[in-house]
Amino acid sequence: MDNSNLAPTILLVEDTLTQAIFMQHCLEKKGFQVHLARSGEKAMTMLETLPGEILILTDINMPGMDGYELLEKIRQTDSHRGAKILLLLTPGNFEEAQKIVESTADGIVFKSGSEEKFVAQVELAVSMLSTSPPPARDIRLFNQAYRQIVDLQ
Repeated sequence: MDNSNLAPTILLVEDTLTQAIFMQHCLEKKGFQVHLARSGEKAMTMLETLPGEILILTDINMPGMDGYELLEKIRQTDSHRGAKILLLLTPGNFEEAQKIVESTADGIVFKSGSEEKFVAQVELAVSMLSTSPPPARDIRLFNQAYRQIVDLQ
């Protein structure tokens, strides 16, 4: 699948090296252009050099700046305020659900050990975010969470 028109650039923010390499490899195999930042601070620096439409996939639990703080800092910048941001969630970590709903994230993606399931979740999010107009945020979150939970079983 050629995703260049849907999400030309992905900024992947993940502090765990093995997960970062796995996710980057999966997405690049599907035609996404992926830039990797291993911390929230590094992601903010990288954003200064990444022009255009950017989809940001960020881990939540990271040392230093966590995913929620990164999300809010990005929303405060002039250049990337409108960037689409998806929070990466570990399956079974449902106590994060309320925080995610209260955040300004555009969606969620469960971390999955399966290449197919991980990429399918990103493609679903990209598809939902690229419709005009996109579905309401709470409907997107529900649809993504439901689909991901079903797919991960």
